[in-house]
Amino acid sequence: MKKALVVLFLALIVFMSGCIGTQTTTLTTTAPAKTVTITETQEKTTTITVTQTVTTTMVPTHYPLTIVDSAGRKVTIEKEPRRIVSLAPSITETLYFVGALDKVVGVTKFDDFPPGVQKGRTVIGGFSDPNLEVIASLKPDLIIGTSMHLKYLDKLQGIAPVIIVDPRDINEIYKWIITLGKVVNREEEAKGVVNYMKAIIEDVEAKVANSPRPKVFVLLSYWNGYWTAGRGTFIDSLISIAGGENIFHDVEGWKAVSAEEIVARNPDVIIISYHAGVKPGDLCDTPLAKTNAFKNGRVYVISDDNLISRAGPRIVLGLEEIAYFIHPEVFNYAYQPRTCTVSS
Repeated sequence: MKKALVVLFLALIVFMSGCIGTQTTTLTTTAPAKTVTITETQEKTTTITVTQTVTTTMVPTHYPLTIVDSAGRKVTIEKEPRRIVSLAPSITETLYFVGALDKVVGVTKFDDFPPGVQKGRTVIGGFSDPNLEVIASLKPDLIIGTSMHLKYLDKLQGIAPVIIVDPRDINEIYKWIITLGKVVNREEEAKGVVNYMKAIIEDVEAKVANSPRPKVFVLLSYWNGYWTAGRGTFIDSLISIAGGENIFHDVEGWKAVSAEEIVARNPDVIIISYHAGVKPGDLCDTPLAKTNAFKNGRVYVISDDNLISRAGPRIVLGLEEIAYFIHPEVFNYAYQPRTCTVSS
């Protein structure tokens, strides 16, 4: 229910953004008064003073706008973008929440939020393999991608200006929501989204402030090793904000670790990605069954991978869910224990 309320509130911000649109400023000035003298018959004279009011409507503009993207490139936006191609679901979601989804003409085949987002838009291919010919056919005036798309940068720049967005933690997600808000002329709406995200995060931080910090392991994928998130990822920052200690915080970025490493660090809580390719019960026949997490039934599956894998406004929902797993006693969260039969 709480997740639904959060999404509803963020959607309300989007609705209000659509109502606001491009803001205008009305300036009212008073011109010098004019005195009119009227002479009537029988030599009766009446003097009337007329005050003139002049109203001027001004449409604000901050273009051309130059920003520095995540690749350290200076990108100049000459005018307000009207046709945007988004190369990542997280970017599409961010543009939706700041009220600029109407500007998006191209999305990837993995874009699924808001529901029906592909309807009326052109699918330009996958996240890692966009179709450059399709993108060019859309005649975009802006393309927004991630570091995954740097290998296509030269060709993409031949189509339209390109912004690379690649936040590594919550603060950088805030920064990019505001920056993209400026780029699409929705800065005030973007500030509203960030302020609401901060309110949720501050609430979580306050609730877990005086609690112990359990050791946490996040399993993102079970393919050629146990893939997890280390220092410099927003998942690592989510664990910390939620009142936990990432057992692989000393690892940089995304990495596959061994079962022996996990057991040696003995997590108290294990959180498994919904699409990790493995279920808790499948791990009962692995060395992970020896960890405190399995012994005490503290193994969980995240309800929606996108909440923790997409660097956009909905990441606060992922934060709340992780906080429930790490500190169920604080949030009155009732979890279903998942244990294995473990020999001594």
